[in-house]
Amino acid sequence: MRHLLAFRRVISGSQKFVFATLFLSVGLVGLAGCDTNSCILVVSNPGGGGGTISGNGPNCSLGTTTVSLQITSSLSPAAGEGQSRIQHVFVTLRGIDANPNASAAADSPDWQELAPTLAKEPMQLDLLDRGVDSCEANITERVAVPADAYRQLRLRLSPNQPETTDSVLQQNSCGSAGFNCVVTSDGNIRPLVLDRETSQIQVSSAQISGGFFRISPDAPVNLKIEFNPQSSQFIAVDQSVHVVPVFTAESHSPCESADVANR
Repeated sequence: MRHLLAFRRVISGSQKFVFATLFLSVGLVGLAGCDTNSCILVVSNPGGGGGTISGNGPNCSLGTTTVSLQITSSLSPAAGEGQSRIQHVFVTLRGIDANPNASAAADSPDWQELAPTLAKEPMQLDLLDRGVDSCEANITERVAVPADAYRQLRLRLSPNQPETTDSVLQQNSCGSAGFNCVVTSDGNIRPLVLDRETSQIQVSSAQISGGFFRISPDAPVNLKIEFNPQSSQFIAVDQSVHVVPVFTAESHSPCESADVANR
């Protein structure tokens, strides 16, 4: 028999909070013959701004729900002096992950894949393509993700010079420039290089609406990741363009739930 004990602690605005989730395997008195694995789930509510749901242990499951992803753009970048206007910013995604720890390192075991199919089937998209005003996902099908409060995102890109074992695109809009590029209004295609020449883009808790997005058991979530070209930096260097991108993220109910509510 499994027992899930949930505790809530309300913290005043002047206090910081540090909580740990504990997994206990104990024999409970009076429950002989039962599966005595137990979970203690700590839920905090600092300043009324929401809390954290977490858990571990082989028999301690807090449930999962499905997440769909939409990547879109806010506005088009303004043309710089003496430069052709940027028409397209193509990036090739090979993974999108989330972590409940706002300061988690790249090798943290707590990163959760939100689009696992991208590892074998990378997707190239134009960050300046707003598409139609819709909340429909444009990345992958819904994926089951453990319930938690996630405070960090990362978008992993295919490098412009991939390994021989990396999956390739069937159609590449960047041509010989690699897999990530900028296309200007005069048709010039330049390789896109991220700041510090990394192959991933971080979306910190400061860029997530409310500081985190919550995934609750049995409550599907649509996650909107929006590129903000007006706040991003584009710097032409030799034949390439270095970019320091700015993204924001916001979670909301699935489209179908919103449609029902508006009827």
